[in-house]
Amino acid sequence: MKPIAHKHAGKVEKATAIIFWIAFFIIAFICIFPLFWAFNNSLKTFDEYGQNSFAITQSWSFSNYVEVFSSFEYDDVNYFGMLLNSLWIVVVKVVVNVASSAMLAYAIARFRFPGKDFLYVVVIFVNTIPIIGSGPAAFKLLDFLGMVENPLTIWIAWAGGFDFAFIVLYGYFKGVSPAYSEAAYIDGAGELRTFFTIILPQVIPCLVAIMITQAIGVWNDYGTVMIYLRESPNLAYGLYMYNTDSRYAENSKPVYFAAAVISAIPIIILYASTQNLILTNMTAGGLKG
Repeated sequence: MKPIAHKHAGKVEKATAIIFWIAFFIIAFICIFPLFWAFNNSLKTFDEYGQNSFAITQSWSFSNYVEVFSSFEYDDVNYFGMLLNSLWIVVVKVVVNVASSAMLAYAIARFRFPGKDFLYVVVIFVNTIPIIGSGPAAFKLLDFLGMVENPLTIWIAWAGGFDFAFIVLYGYFKGVSPAYSEAAYIDGAGELRTFFTIILPQVIPCLVAIMITQAIGVWNDYGTVMIYLRESPNLAYGLYMYNTDSRYAENSKPVYFAAAVISAIPIIILYASTQNLILTNMTAGGLKG
């Protein structure tokens, strides 16, 4: 009976492996095909694209990539202007958001104060229940405060700290031994010095991983710019409007695909070079009561 059972188990494992690899290749194809399709169309002339957007290109026209830097623009903002806006929005939003999340997570994870449990429940609620109807109210509030179309103050709205970064950092701070803080207190360090010089350096890999994942999302985010910073279009918003605005989209599809490919390259390189760091540190945190 044992050899038969062992043989049966081997067949089950092989069947499972085959199903796994089939599913893997299907998912990989679904993910890779849009990238290949965009790159393929970026090399076509407009006439060739109009004939069949799914056919393999015959022209191999790299002039579309040159045209991106000379004629790709929206509302008098060219590609380099959109790139600059993308960079400052990514840096400011990610740094402000992660910093606020880290301070909030540290306070709730390490200190006891009235309302601590309520704040923790609020954060979990905000991250699990989509509050779609809060958009108009948030816009009216920021508009009343003069933050809409104001790059100098819009960053305040990004300092909420009630997001997924809080959940991961909360788990990390709960896992750091209190002995480090106690030793710092004995040496005369205050709360701020203990946080910035003792505790925070221990979670730097986690902070870097969170900042990278958030940077990818912010780089591709056109909704925030569409609502609050229309006069400072980033690449994502510029590509969205370039594709939908009839003034540009009618005769410029190959140029649009070339711009999309160029814009995706930095994020692809960033994720490919840091995926091990992200996977290692994002799974180490989590919900710890």
